[in-house]
Amino acid sequence: MKSKSLTTTRIACTNLKSKAGRTASLVLVVAVLAFTLFGGLILTQSLNNGMRSLEARLGADIAVVPQGREDDYHNIVLDGLPANFHFDSTIEQRVAEMPGVSQVTAQFFVATLSEATCCIAESQVVGVDFDTDFVVTPWMERALGRDLGAFEAIVGSNVPVDSNNTVTFFDHTPLNVASRLARTATGMDNSVFVRINTARQVAMFAQAKGYAFEGVDIPNSISALMVNVYDSDEIVTIADYIRRNVDGVGVVVSSAISDRIASTLNLFTSIFAITTIVFGIIAILLLGVLFSLIANSRKKEFAIIRTMGATRKKLASMVLVEGLIISIIGAMIGTLLAGAVVFPFARMIGIRLGMPLLLPSFWVSVGWLGVSLAASIAIGPLATGYSAFRISRAETYATMREGE
Repeated sequence: MKSKSLTTTRIACTNLKSKAGRTASLVLVVAVLAFTLFGGLILTQSLNNGMRSLEARLGADIAVVPQGREDDYHNIVLDGLPANFHFDSTIEQRVAEMPGVSQVTAQFFVATLSEATCCIAESQVVGVDFDTDFVVTPWMERALGRDLGAFEAIVGSNVPVDSNNTVTFFDHTPLNVASRLARTATGMDNSVFVRINTARQVAMFAQAKGYAFEGVDIPNSISALMVNVYDSDEIVTIADYIRRNVDGVGVVVSSAISDRIASTLNLFTSIFAITTIVFGIIAILLLGVLFSLIANSRKKEFAIIRTMGATRKKLASMVLVEGLIISIIGAMIGTLLAGAVVFPFARMIGIRLGMPLLLPSFWVSVGWLGVSLAASIAIGPLATGYSAFRISRAETYATMREGE
């Protein structure tokens, strides 16, 4: 039988296999670091993506809604939780004439149900007044490239569509799906966008069947006003002016929503950065101490290898390669586990965090994977460097005589 040459890598692998429990413990330290690093990087990138998506979704400086329904509006924007609320459409003209207001457009909301007898799914129908709209039109033109028809809809990524590529609510005439939006990690994913008169027709069908809108004058009602102002520095002032001078309305400043999310994002990013740095230092120190203790217990083993002709450089290489192998295995296990947790459960994580979370593209994810693997793999050689240096400086004769 042809014997295999004792390369540095083969010797290192044999040593690691012979002490499986010890090796598993060292691998675990690196795996936890890799898990934290890769998972944290993907989540941070996803939250940044969600933040940009949210800012694009808001599209207006101020939202005017019925008093007491501000939280419902937040839920529609952030999570797509359906809600019905309405007020008199004459408010639109009053707000449009207020000082500092540059643009006003109305929207009409219809909350659909998940009951099979009425609707294909629970979602938020958003009726848009395309004669005055400045919020939806910019991205609709990119998604559709033309005007939206009377019985057409643009649906979010989570809205189910039937086999005929239509959506039907409250037994209303089926709406042809003109386009499906890419995932945004905002309430847009659970929304259906139609013309405002189409939304009112859907609402009247719901009203006739007793589902909702009892006592609501649907043709003369709106759900929200999207407002832009001339001077961005005056947004809060104008919002307060609207609140004081129009009875029965609540005001939501869009920047307040994004600022709240940004504050949480900054906190998360800071915690992640500190945790990663601290744990990285702990991992290097812990592995360094463990390898130092291990190397100390193997001094005679190394001395015997030296008497067999191995050079000091060979001994040092053995220790460094052992650290490298441990790091590679731990890094791969940690990143794979992080990917298995973050990618399938990203939406649930976003909901738990109360923030829009939009996963990065494939190539961006691959880039962060490379960064995580490189950083985690570097831990082993860094931690074993001191032990390798000590071993390379040890005198063979003195080591062999120790303990006699």
